[in-house]
Amino acid sequence: MNARRLGRVLVSAAIAGSVALMSPATATAATGCSQADSQAASQKYLDALVDGDAAWAIPLHPFVLRMENGLPTSVSALDLKLQLYLHVQYSVFTSIENVVWTWQPDGRADVINAHYDIPVGLGGLSLASSTVDEDFTLTSDCRIKRIDATFTIDPPA
Repeated sequence: MNARRLGRVLVSAAIAGSVALMSPATATAATGCSQADSQAASQKYLDALVDGDAAWAIPLHPFVLRMENGLPTSVSALDLKLQLYLHVQYSVFTSIENVVWTWQPDGRADVINAHYDIPVGLGGLSLASSTVDEDFTLTSDCRIKRIDATFTIDPPA
């Protein structure tokens, strides 16, 4: 009988401890990610577009989804970070220019939009330019959980 009673006490203590530990996280989650923190997290992604080494610093949700022109191009943090780090398709991006940030576009909570230009070149030769409109949806702890990019490619000027 004492072992049974001790088991109940331990289970009750474990449940109480779990509730106590979860309560602060719930309170924090309700506050959401600020505009400044959303922009800082999203800027890390933009940095990685031109510097593959920056990929490891991006705060991503483990199951982040990236859509480019309506097609899924990444479905996890590891996948996205490896793509950015290996830099195969991004090696022709020479810089990120004219970034304009919009917080909660169209009233969409947890979203920040970046509108920017990417010059595309190889060996100092300008090949094209791309205008990108990109929505970042973030979690309450400021990890990117979805990226929706729409881009157009224009011939060099």
